Amino acid sequence: MSEQWAGVVGAVAGGVLAGVPALLGAWWSRRSQREQIRGQQVLMAGQLQSAQLLQVMEPRRRVYGDFIATVHHVRTKLFEAWRSGPGDGHGRLLLVLEDEELSERLERVRAQVALEGPEAVVEAAESVMDLLSATHARIASLVESGILDEFAAAGEEIPLPPEVVELKQRLDRMITAAREALAQYGAAALLSSEHR
Repeated sequence: MSEQWAGVVGAVAGGVLAGVPALLGAWWSRRSQREQIRGQQVLMAGQLQSAQLLQVMEPRRRVYGDFIATVHHVRTKLFEAWRSGPGDGHGRLLLVLEDEELSERLERVRAQVALEGPEAVVEAAESVMDLLSATHARIASLVESGILDEFAAAGEEIPLPPEVVELKQRLDRMITAAREALAQYGAAALLSSEHR
């Protein structure tokens, strides 16, 4: 009986010794799979969060871009009008500033910026629009008064109105405000989605 008992004990010990590595291997495999699944979940969550953030920020970026592009277009048209022919150019500047299509475009993008905010960007955009209005009023007044014709007849060179030059500076401030708003808005949206 002792030989049989030794055989049984040997078989059990052999089975246990053979089964322990198999059990440890299975446990290690399941643990690795769980870690891989967790890693994939974290990666997918990050990708979804990035896509969501871009989707939220894109309309604002587009609105700011439309405003900046429209004002840049107006500025380019003003410089082209100034250089396009003889005389002092104020009348040609006035034609650009009174162009109905450009005015409607400006008002549309101005309204979009006002809706998107934030206040710093709206104020910068309003500063640009105020300067365009002041430029129009000043040039219209000069053209109507006829004083520019007197200067031109006397052979005096009439410089480009300083407001046209200042338009670039105000547009640059708008661009800076827009960049800061997009960066802050993106960070705020990212932080708020992390705390959900």
